[in-house]
Amino acid sequence: MPNRKSQMEILGLAIVVVLILVATIFVVRFLVIKAPTNYRKGFISAELASNMLNTFLKTAAKDCSQLTMTELVQDCAQGRTIICENGQESCAYVELTAKSIFGQTLDKWNTDYEFLAYTDINSPLIKTGKRCPAEKRSKLFPIPISAATVYAKLDICG
Repeated sequence: MPNRKSQMEILGLAIVVVLILVATIFVVRFLVIKAPTNYRKGFISAELASNMLNTFLKTAAKDCSQLTMTELVQDCAQGRTIICENGQESCAYVELTAKSIFGQTLDKWNTDYEFLAYTDINSPLIKTGKRCPAEKRSKLFPIPISAATVYAKLDICG
């Protein structure tokens, strides 16, 4: 009978080991392996807004004496004296170019956006894209002019 008693002890130890393994699996599954937080998406959207707006404002206008978009936005806010080679004034040229550039990039990436250039947020000089209904990442660039400051703003939705 001593063999029977030792077999029961080994069986009891085996059950304890199995219970410990099951408990460890649950701990690992629910506590250690959590769904990763999505910090990266917000950072990427903020960087995308910053880089896109910065690049757009430094872009030279091929039909407007190679002036930069920044210079055309300044003219748009100060009196619209620049007429480009295609016959458009500075505001219309910047808006058309913004639609084209953002359409070929952000639209193709299925990324909603809104681009604004304004001295007064309630009456923007240039506006393209759709207003972001919920969460957005924005980049705002101030552009100095003689009387005030023009702001160029790009909102990336999502």
